[in-house]
Amino acid sequence: MSVSILRRAHGFQLDHIGLGVADTEQGVAWLREKTGAEVYLQDPDPGQWYWSGALPIAEDSFLEVIGPNPSWSRFQPFRALLKTLDEPTILFWYIAVTSFADFEALARRHRAALERVERVNLDEASTALAAYTRGYVGPGFMTQRPNVIEWVRKPDWLLGKAPECRLSEFRLGHAEADDINRAFRGLGIDVEVARSPSAIGITLECPNGVVTLENAGVEFRGLGMLTSMLRLWWATR
Repeated sequence: MSVSILRRAHGFQLDHIGLGVADTEQGVAWLREKTGAEVYLQDPDPGQWYWSGALPIAEDSFLEVIGPNPSWSRFQPFRALLKTLDEPTILFWYIAVTSFADFEALARRHRAALERVERVNLDEASTALAAYTRGYVGPGFMTQRPNVIEWVRKPDWLLGKAPECRLSEFRLGHAEADDINRAFRGLGIDVEVARSPSAIGITLECPNGVVTLENAGVEFRGLGMLTSMLRLWWATR
């Protein structure tokens, strides 16, 4: 089965990266000051638990600044996690594919079934800002494994924005690097994970110079996932 993963203009199979923050407006201001570049922010989508801005890092690729939607009142694990962050933290990354269905079938064959699959369509009744199908490579969630998206339409407010920053390096590390890399080879993902303590990092070339962001990432897997969910619920109730 031939599955096409899109390579963006910075040279990586990386569509966008999620930088989690406890407050979206403060996070956008922080990133603007750090990079010297414009970070775009629109009003939050009322149908989503998150509110995000974007820093273009190549044509068709961006760093997403993602925080809780203040108008969302229900419990959502990632929203709860965002509210606990003391500093901007890279939490996830996306690859874009030309056929989500084909990639989903390939992942299933390699025992890396896609989880939390979500389809957002645009119609007259929709309040969504974009249309896509997405999910993440399982089992469970791990920062070092990618989310997967097939775009139907990107947000209009992000289209055609010229990048002032450009991604020059993307780094991943994990104690289970051998297993992750083996799965990546089967899925056609050409990112190499180093055998090291858990880590995710990027380097950007920006108007203010070289900007490096790096942290340990997060995991929600196995028996510890329920405990993590309960801890987040208690911390943010």
